[in-house]
Amino acid sequence: MEEKRFNIESDIADAIMERPIGFYIGDRHFFLHPPSLGKTYILSRLVAELGMNMDILRTNPYLEAMRLCMAKKETVSRIVAYHSLKRKKDILDEHVVNMRAELFSSNLDNKELAKLFAASASFGDAGLFMKHLGLDREKKLRDKVAKIKNKDGGSIVFGGLSTYGTLIDFACQRYGWTMDYVVWGISYLNLKMLISDAITSVYLSKEERKKVHIPDDRTFINADDPRNMGKIRSMDWS
Repeated sequence: MEEKRFNIESDIADAIMERPIGFYIGDRHFFLHPPSLGKTYILSRLVAELGMNMDILRTNPYLEAMRLCMAKKETVSRIVAYHSLKRKKDILDEHVVNMRAELFSSNLDNKELAKLFAASASFGDAGLFMKHLGLDREKKLRDKVAKIKNKDGGSIVFGGLSTYGTLIDFACQRYGWTMDYVVWGISYLNLKMLISDAITSVYLSKEERKKVHIPDDRTFINADDPRNMGKIRSMDWS
């Protein structure tokens, strides 16, 4: 259990640093980079073509990667090629992508390509990270608080129906980033984690605290203070 916890925390550290995975082909050194939001959209279309067996992918990613390399090597090579490109102008340049994919397909055998493909799928799982950090439970509490605060009909929320509102607009407003940076400059995993764990404060009256099962002796928890995160996570949010 302790080893598993250490591994997850190491994965989180790698995700924060956006640590790439390096490999060689002859004397040339390449890196696989954690995908940005823009690259994720591009990759999703290619991944859909593969018809991956998700059950095998979860239990034995290398075995499934090997099967896919044998059946659809060109598509796998193209996916790995996209992972090896970091700059927006290269990712959107079909000539650059085709050249890189051909290089990988011609110089890597199925075993080597399968290892890289499996590695590209191991950049981190936002769902797993959120569960490990307690953010899944915190989201449930936020949802309950939102329902309580909106029961009086005093507020109406518009928008937030797509990636534009839930990710891009939020990040641009909160951090002052450009849309281009949000889509291409930061990894999608880091973007999701930043937004999922963003510190917010909501004032609750005594009656509202009772409805979400927050003890009366807890007069107010300032969620802007990192020292209170442990208290928030320890609440009964069921």
